[in-house]
Order: sequence, then structure tokens, then C-alpha cells
Amino acid sequence: MRSDGILGNKDGKGRKWLRRRERWLVVLGVILHAVYMLSIVDIYFKTPIVHGVDPVTPRFAAPAKRLVLLVADGLRADKFFEPDAEGNHRAPFLRSIIETQGRWGVSHARPPTESRPGHVALIAGFYEDPSAVTKGWKANPVEFDSVFNRSRHTISFGSPDIVPIFCGALQHTTWDTYPHEFEDFATDASFLDMWSLDKFQSLLNRSREDPKLKELLQQDNLVVFLHLLGCDSNGHAHRPYSSIYLNNVKVVDHVAESVYNLVQDYFKDNRTAYIFTADHGMSDKGSHGDGHPSNTDTPLVAWGAGVKYPRPISSSNHSDCGFRFVDDHVHDAPTPVEWRLHEIERVDVNQADIAPLMSTLLGLPCPVNSVGSLPLDYINMTKADKVEAVLSNTKEILNQFLRKSYIKQSNSLYFKPFKPLSHYSSILDKIEGLISARDYDTAMDLSQNLRSLALQGLHYFQTYDWLMLMSVITLGYVGWMIYLVLHVLQSYTSLPGNTFGMEQAVQKNNCGKIYLYGSMVTGMLCLLLLLEQSPPLYHAYMIMTSFLWVQIISEYQFIKTLWKHLSGSRMNYNIKLLATAAVSVFILEFLVNSFTERKLYTWFFFIAGATASCYLFISIPWRSGIPIYVCIACWFLSLFTLMPAEIPDNNQLVVSSGVIIIIIGIIARWLDLHAGGRKYWLSICNCKLKSSKFSSLFYLQVHIITSLPLSSLVALSSVMVYLSTVHRTEKRELLTSHQLINWFVAGFSMVLPLFSENSLLSRLMSIFLGFAPPFLLLSIGWFYSMLLFLEREILQALLVLRFHLSIGSLPSLVPS
Repeated sequence: MRSDGILGNKDGKGRKWLRRRERWLVVLGVILHAVYMLSIVDIYFKTPIVHGVDPVTPRFAAPAKRLVLLVADGLRADKFFEPDAEGNHRAPFLRSIIETQGRWGVSHARPPTESRPGHVALIAGFYEDPSAVTKGWKANPVEFDSVFNRSRHTISFGSPDIVPIFCGALQHTTWDTYPHEFEDFATDASFLDMWSLDKFQSLLNRSREDPKLKELLQQDNLVVFLHLLGCDSNGHAHRPYSSIYLNNVKVVDHVAESVYNLVQDYFKDNRTAYIFTADHGMSDKGSHGDGHPSNTDTPLVAWGAGVKYPRPISSSNHSDCGFRFVDDHVHDAPTPVEWRLHEIERVDVNQADIAPLMSTLLGLPCPVNSVGSLPLDYINMTKADKVEAVLSNTKEILNQFLRKSYIKQSNSLYFKPFKPLSHYSSILDKIEGLISARDYDTAMDLSQNLRSLALQGLHYFQTYDWLMLMSVITLGYVGWMIYLVLHVLQSYTSLPGNTFGMEQAVQKNNCGKIYLYGSMVTGMLCLLLLLEQSPPLYHAYMIMTSFLWVQIISEYQFIKTLWKHLSGSRMNYNIKLLATAAVSVFILEFLVNSFTERKLYTWFFFIAGATASCYLFISIPWRSGIPIYVCIACWFLSLFTLMPAEIPDNNQLVVSSGVIIIIIGIIARWLDLHAGGRKYWLSICNCKLKSSKFSSLFYLQVHIITSLPLSSLVALSSVMVYLSTVHRTEKRELLTSHQLINWFVAGFSMVLPLFSENSLLSRLMSIFLGFAPPFLLLSIGWFYSMLLFLEREILQALLVLRFHLSIGSLPSLVPS
């Protein structure tokens, strides 16, 4: 009987067949993962925009004739509201508006907190079409409606990356942008905000001599949009706690005050509404995009025509209703004491709620794809008009729901409707009857409840295919893992020869039937998808998953025999197998949850330090400080994940880390060269192995102390971090030579470990030193010290492991 795998002997033909089979497995694996990765697009990157929705004409008088929208790109809420070190307000004009003329709150953005998604939420009222990420958040992959579309005319000045998105295709707009070259991160970008102000002031001045322009400005439903990019650029370049960024807040306030004075002096009718907000915030490290509160919390100030005046906080108007915003923050979160606004009512909103707010102030239909809810605490209208405004907002969202429901029903063989809205028409009739009877409170409650149901219905149809897609993809990944396990068991163990040889002929006869039935089932599933007009990728997911499971079922004889083998094994063997599987699942769940709960690593290192030190204390047959070192090292590492993820610059710490790396490298090199006198280190270094062809590699990675610092890649990285930070602090552009050196050091250092000596200590230290320069170049604070310590800990663990492995082969080296 032929025996295959590690425990048996394979002839030449068998080995060739195995190599050929595994090449195809690699190709299949690449294709499978590439196809399944695309499922992310179909599950999470599905456009929320639906076309064919009719606008809802409002049935109330417009409170304002025109609206001014000021968006300070990248302005954090806390930096705007809190006073400076001297106790003075950074935005004195807008602060006076909050206290005397208007309403304020925090606008909660939803990730991705980027400029384009934020402006789309503000102006169009929906959360960005995810397919826009494929075009760098710049172009419009799908055209959408906005407040600007509904206006009679829109005037806009600002960034070339934002303004053309909303105004480029509109006929009824006047807009201009500065050149891309103006967006220089090496300088103070506050002049970009002044550019927008100057352009608007120039327009008003020009209108005094241009009758057509003056007539255009005097029309109703006019929107003025000024995009202020300064805070975003300065936040990226200098961090949001820098004096440049904080001074830019004062510039933004000056722009708001100047625009207010210009408009009031020009129109003199008090029919202008003003809204000041931001598209996203800025993290402490000068970035944005995620869901951290520093990125999602932005200021909102509204005043002027149709906007309520400020109200003091009381128990009647400040209740925690438990409502959660799109960034998962609780409604009515306490206002920080340092803002000094705890006595004035705060009204928080979702970012998309600002679009229906602007539409209501101008008396315009809401954008047809808006999912924002009108914030009633901002508008100053009669009860009747408020109900009409909310009903208009509700009908617009309901129309989207009905359109999506119709499209899905027309393409589905088995349609599952959203049952809570099966009687929506009777609810609308009841609301209309209540309005006619002037029971505005009840009509308001019903309208808001219907709007909430419509939003739930939109989410229902947005995720309608999720269950099917996730089931198919999950079955595909599980099938791939099972298929690989079967391949390993058949090719690298004695199971095929010892337990499967008798059934091989029977299985060959049945494989043809299995493939035939599998093809028929796959064809039927694809036909169903075709009748439902599903995207082509749906067919690819189904075909790939079906193929894998047909291959698995075709091995049913081997699986049955394997089950018999496991059933006849000892109970201890099966328990170990189940325990291994349980531990593997636990580790996977731990890794997944650690993405959001960093503190899990604190518990991991704390427990690992205690257990590992005990194990090493028992395992090492002589007195050693290694168990104590491992325990202290793990407990020290456990502190880092308790520290905040947002870290300030600390170049001294980064440079110090570079010095520590050099010292560690020199010590490791000394141990490698003097291993002959210590049996323990001799077993680790294994000096009998062949040496590297590049004997001077160590001196390239970390040079001898007596040499020039720039001859060391690690020292050079530390120097380049210091020089780059100095240039940024002094508002100077980073030299091209510096950029080239940074890229060369980061790339070249990671290649060098490939040419190191193949002894364990030399190879590990070469890897450690090879990745040190890119870590240094990418680090700005204490985080690198943690990485450095972690690498040292991993190195120590591998050295101990290598020693224990060497005990079996080198028993004479173990001290007596």
C-alpha cells in the first residue's frame, strides 16, 4: 500500500504532482481573496443616492431672504469654544453672537471625517457616497441634489478641492477658487481665509457699479458660501495646539465678523440668516478621518433671520433623552466647564441636519437625498409653520424610502417589505387632519415618528442584501480554510495511505456526479441573481463559494474516514484538538476587539508577564534573571496602551530612542563576537553556521561610536527627524535633499537584513536595526519607545526559545 506525506514516501511523480497542485492552490487563493475583498464595496460602499425622487414643495413662508454659510475647514469644537491661556476668547465676535443673538451647539460628523464628506453632509444632507473614495473624495461619481441646486443663485469662494464639487456644474452660480499652489503647508495658511473674504467684499463693491449683479444679489433664495481652509492646512502642518492654528481661529472669527458687517451694511433689511460651522475637526497629531471626538465634534453657531435667540439652561429645556448622534455620542453630553457656556442652552445636531435647517430658513425644498432631521430648537417660526417644515422634511425622506422600496420590489423574486411603514398613507392623512384641526402638538409628534420610521426604512433597504452577501462570503472563507486543511492532511500525513486507499476508486466514480450536481446548483443560483438584476460581482461571490464547497463535498469519503479516525482516537487527543481550536478562536476575537479596545493589551501583557516568568523560572535549569526581566518588561509594556493615542511632538524622546538603539546594537554585536566564552550565548549565536557575505553589514546599520554619526542609518534617521521638525516649526519648506534622504534611509534599511549573517542573534538584531530607521522617521513621541521596548521583548523571547530548542541538539552545552 502506498504511503504519502511526511510519514511516508513520495515518488518523483507524486512530488511533481504536489508542486503543481500547490501552485494552482496559490493562484486560487489569490483570486479568491481578491474577489472576496471586493465584497467590501458591495456591502459597505453602496451608494445611498437614489434617483427619481421628487422634491417636496414647502407650505410655509421663508423666514430669511438669503443665507450665509461659513465653513471653517478642520476647526475643532474645543479649540473654538475654549478661551486661551490668558482667559480671552479666541472668537470674540461669534462668542457675542452665542450670548446675545443666536443659537449654538456641536455638530457631530460621521466618519470618514474628510473635507468632501463633511461638506456633502452640510450642503446635501446625506453622508457621503462611499464610491467617492475611489476618486480621492474629489469628483462626483454620482450626481446629487444640494441646497445650492435649490437656491435661486449661489455665490461661493474658497478651495479648488471643495467649491467646484457643488458649483462646477451649476448655471445659477458665481464662484471662484485660488490656485492649488496657494495650499502650501510650509507657511501660515490663514491668508487663504482672507482671500475668500476679499473676494466676497470685491463682489459687493463691484455690484454698486453693475446693475445686473446688484439685481442678482437682491433676489430671494440667495446663498453665500465661503470655504475657509486655513485651520485645516495649519492643523496638518503645525498641529491644532500650535500658536499658528489657534491664531487662525481668531482669523476665522474676524472673517465672520467682516462678512456679517458687509452683509448688514449692504442689504439693510435684516432678512439674512447666518450659519457658521466646520466640516470636521483635527486630531492632536494633525490628521483627521477617523471617529475620534476631536475629529467628529465641530462648532455650530446660527443667528439672523428665522433663528431663535439664546435661552438659559433650565430643567425643562435640557433633558437627556438618550438619543445618540451619528458619531455615537450621547445626546446632551455635558458641556466642558472650560468653555464657560454651561448657562446657555446647547443644541447639538447631526451634521446632515444642517442641510434641512438651511432649506427651511430659505423656504426651499430639502435636497431630495437628504437624511437630516430639521433641528426645531434653531428655527424661530410659528407652531403651524414648524409643523409644516417638519412634515416637508418627513415627506422628503419618505419619498426616498418609497423609491428604494419600489426599485427593490421590481427586481426581487421574493420581496420582504419594511412592515412598520406598510400603512404610511393613513399616517399622512391623519397628520393632515390634525393640522387642519390645529392640533399642532399631536401632528408634530406623528410627523417626527413617521420621519424616524422612514429613516429606519432607508437603512433597511440600504442593508437589504447584507445577510445574503455576508453569508456567502463567510461560507466562502470557511470553505477555503477547510479545503486547505484537507489538502494538508492528504498531502503531508500518512492518512491517505493508511486509511483512504480502499475508498479511492469509489470516490473517483462519484466525483463526476458531485461536480455535475454542483454545477447545476451553481447555475440555478446565478440564474436567480440574474433575474433579480444583481451586480456581476454577486455572481462571482456565488460561483467562488459554490466551487469551494463542491471541492470539499467531492472529498466526502476522506472526510468520513477522517471522522472515523478521530472518533477512534484517545479522548486526550480530541480534547487537545478542541482546546487548540478554542484558543485560536479566542486569539482571533482578541485581535478583532483590540482594534477598538486598546486596554485589552494591558491585560494581555500583565497576564503574560506573570505566566511567562513562571514558565521560564521552571524551565531554565539554573539561576537566571531572565524570568524577572520578562515579567518587568511585560508589565512595563502594559502601561503604554493606557496612555492616550493622540500624542504631542517629542523630538528629544525620539532622538534618545535612536541612541538606545545604537547601544543595544553594540551590545548585541559584542555578545555575538564573544560567544565562545559563554556556553549559553554560544548556543544562541550558533557560531558554527556560515557567515554573511556582507561582513560589514553591522557597521552600516549601526556604526562604531568613534565614527561620524551620519555614517549610521539609525543615527541619520534621528538627525533627519530633528531637522524635519525644525523646518516645520520655522515654517520652512522641507528641502528636496532631506526628502530624498528620508525615503532612501527608510527603504534601504529594510532591505539590509536580507544580507545578514544567518545565526539567530545576528539575524534578529539585523531585523531590529533594519526596521528602526523607518520607525524613527515615522515617530513623534513616546509611542516609539513602546515599539522599541516591544521589539526588545520579542527579541528576548526568541532568544530564550532558541536556547530551549538547542538543548535537545546540544546537550553538552547545558551547564551542570
